[in-house]
Amino acid sequence: MSANGPNKTDEDKNLLSDEIENTKNSLQTERLDMSFGEIMNIYEDGELIINPEFQRLFRWSVEQQTRFIESLVLGIPIPPIFVAEDDNGKWELVDGLQRVSTVLSFFGLLKHAPEKNKWIMTEGDLVKNLEGYNFDTCPFKLIINIKRTVCRVEIIKWNSSMDLRYELFNRLNTGGTPLTEQEIRNCIFRGTSKRFNEYLSELSKMPDFIELVSITKVKVEQMYLEELVLRFTSLVFNWDDVNESLSNYMTKFMETAVENPKFDYEKFKNLFVRTIHLLSVFGKEVFLASNSGFSTSLFEGITIGVANNIDYYEKNIDILGDKISEIKIDSEFGKYMGSAASSKNRVKKRIQRAIKVFEIPA
Repeated sequence: MSANGPNKTDEDKNLLSDEIENTKNSLQTERLDMSFGEIMNIYEDGELIINPEFQRLFRWSVEQQTRFIESLVLGIPIPPIFVAEDDNGKWELVDGLQRVSTVLSFFGLLKHAPEKNKWIMTEGDLVKNLEGYNFDTCPFKLIINIKRTVCRVEIIKWNSSMDLRYELFNRLNTGGTPLTEQEIRNCIFRGTSKRFNEYLSELSKMPDFIELVSITKVKVEQMYLEELVLRFTSLVFNWDDVNESLSNYMTKFMETAVENPKFDYEKFKNLFVRTIHLLSVFGKEVFLASNSGFSTSLFEGITIGVANNIDYYEKNIDILGDKISEIKIDSEFGKYMGSAASSKNRVKKRIQRAIKVFEIPA
């Protein structure tokens, strides 16, 4: 081995070149330059889909929206938007939601949040006199200027590789608020139906679940509740299959489930509902760690430990309370929390220990 690394043969270099070329060829993309007027037209015609149920919500403040409109009227370059084209040629917006929604709502066209339409601008960073204007009161020349502003549209075909699509979108977070991993999963892993996404969304809205987890509004908007449902679903019966980081494992589990017409939604839904309903008796402290913060490790351990013995604990709720207290102070379980808690070995050992703690007494 040389000081600069291992020696590489011509065969090694050819393999590298072939891998790069094959990977490039599997990414099917196109790009167009379109005016915002054209983008608004295809949105109104139903050819551009903005589905907030499966993407992060439109959450820019009026100040952020004003800054973007200011950029458009001043001709300041803006990032491209990314859309996914389905078999019918329709586009689904997967990156650029805040920017496109800002323009649509300014013109009063936003369908999924009409209450945000025709908002009034604040003082601009560079153009102070924008304050107090909205679509109805702006000079006609400014309105035309916005409509004619050109935006680069990057088009990704849905029939490219699932894994590469995930990796691609994971690298698209250029500016603004980055997408979380769960938001990316929900954008990409749609398969032939939206049923798995709807499954995650339905369970994440359970009042008992929301009360137990008790997270911030920002976390809710970032689909953290859906991610917790996915954690439970992907691990409850298959935790021993984790052979990589938990994030990558959940991504691949969701990809497989989306495409599986035999996925037993009712089985997982029933088990999750029963588990959460049972744990709700103990209040939102059930998943709190010693620092009084919500612990995903405790969430995994307790829900999976209970779910594996749900019939027993529904009839022995007093014993369940003791088991919850026990796992919180269990030194063996505690070793696999904290730093690197999502590594494959820690995930397996943590859940294995939880199942041992919650096993039915002899």
